[in-house]
Amino acid sequence: MTEVEISELVPGDRRGFEGYAAVWNTVVPREPVTAQEIEARRSREGDRSFAARVDWAIAGCASAVRSHLPGRTYVAIAVLPEFRRRGVGSALLARALDVARAHGSQLISLEVEEGDAAGAAFGARLGLVPRMREVEESRRLRGDEPEPEPPAGIELVVAASRPGLVEAAYEVARSALAELPLPAAYEISPFERWAAEEATGDGVIAEATLVALDGDQVVGFAGLLRRRADPRLAEHGITVVAPTHRNRGIATALKQAQIAWAARHGYRELMTFTQD
Repeated sequence: MTEVEISELVPGDRRGFEGYAAVWNTVVPREPVTAQEIEARRSREGDRSFAARVDWAIAGCASAVRSHLPGRTYVAIAVLPEFRRRGVGSALLARALDVARAHGSQLISLEVEEGDAAGAAFGARLGLVPRMREVEESRRLRGDEPEPEPPAGIELVVAASRPGLVEAAYEVARSALAELPLPAAYEISPFERWAAEEATGDGVIAEATLVALDGDQVVGFAGLLRRRADPRLAEHGITVVAPTHRNRGIATALKQAQIAWAARHGYRELMTFTQD
C-alpha cells in the first residue's frame, strides 16, 4: 500500500479546490466542475470535500454530500489513472464514510459511468449494488430555434421577475418531486436552499429560469443552470407542472422557451439528466 495523505478542504483553500477540480476534470471530462462550484458545495452544512496526495502530488479527490433520498449520502470519488490500485480510492472512501455516519445515513451511493471498468470494479469490491441508471441527454443548438407558442391561457415569465413567484414555484416543485420514480421518496431542500440552487442563486441562469402562469397561479417551473467550466453549455434543472395542468403542453413550452433563449445568447449545447 502507498502512503496516502488525505486532507479536508475548507473554505478559502483556493489551491486545494483547484486541485480537486483538476483531478475531477481529468477523470470525468464530460462533467467538468470549477473550484468555485466545489467550494460552494463544501459550504453546505454537513457536506465535506477531500483531496488525496501521494508524495506531495494530488492523486484523487472525493466529496460526501447529503442525498435528497432519505438515509443516503452521495459520494463522488475520482482517482487519477496513474495512482489507481494503490489504496487512494479506499482512503478517500474511508473519510467519506465518516461523513455519511455523521449524516446518520444507512446507505451510500456512488455513480459509475458506463464503460468505466475500473469504477465498476471498485464498486464491486465495496459490495455496491446497481440500483438506478441515470441517462444524460443533450441537444446541440443551431442558433435559430424559434420561440414557442404557450398553451391557451398560459403565460411564461422569468421566475425572479415578480415577488412571490419563486415561493409559489417551490410549492409546485415540492408536490411534483415527491412523485419521482426513485428508490425512495425525494426530500426537497428547505425553501432558501432550494431557491439558491434551482431558481435564484449564482449557479442559476436566472433570466432563463421560468414559471408558467394561469392567471395569477403558478402552474409550472423550469430551471436553467450554469456549467461554469464550460460557459457555452447549460443544464436544464428541474421542470415541474402542477397535476391540475398536466398534458396541456406547458412543460414543452417551458423547455422550448429556454432552448430559444439559449440559442439567442450564444450557447452551444444544452443537457440534462433523467433516470431510466
